[in-house]
Amino acid sequence: MSSFLFLGFTLSGNAQARNCTIEATTTTVNPQAGRNDGRIEFNFTDKSRTYKIYLINRNPDEAKKPLRGVELRDLKAGFYDFVIVDNEGCSKQITVVLKGN
Repeated sequence: MSSFLFLGFTLSGNAQARNCTIEATTTTVNPQAGRNDGRIEFNFTDKSRTYKIYLINRNPDEAKKPLRGVELRDLKAGFYDFVIVDNEGCSKQITVVLKGN
């Protein structure tokens, strides 16, 4: 976990120093009560950049690997924290909340 915290500190330092922004929104599907069928999809305004999305509040080993694609499926209700990094070194942290129906 300590190596990830260092990564997060480094990424946010780059974004502040460069004064850059990532414009991203999420589309969510809340899970049915007691099920793991929720979904989070990321949508980016600037299509000319490439993005890596890291889910940081689950398994520390997973936090080191970016998601494959822009969608995460089979989720239960809860809080999901992400760090997004683009090809220019900009970063943004997003928390998404899925509520059980």
